[in-house]
Amino acid sequence: MDEDDEILPDFEAEVDGRRVWVTAVLERTAVIEPAPGEPKVLVNRRRLMVNPTHLRVRHLASKEAARRGREAARQLRMQEHSSAA
Repeated sequence: MDEDDEILPDFEAEVDGRRVWVTAVLERTAVIEPAPGEPKVLVNRRRLMVNPTHLRVRHLASKEAARRGREAARQLRMQEHSSAA
């Protein structure tokens, strides 16, 4: 996994010896559901024990490519707005 990869949620893990369900994965933390119906809890990702074969990963565009895409979309909107006026 590299810095442009994102771990997708909805997988089983273990925290402090207890099985949990991971519902969201953030940069340094994860949102877990200890058991069905229990409130969700935020935990540090380092506390999660996970079978790596159960993880799904999505490759993200680099931050620079994403920035260029947003800038291009902004320019296009400005052109469309100017031509409509």
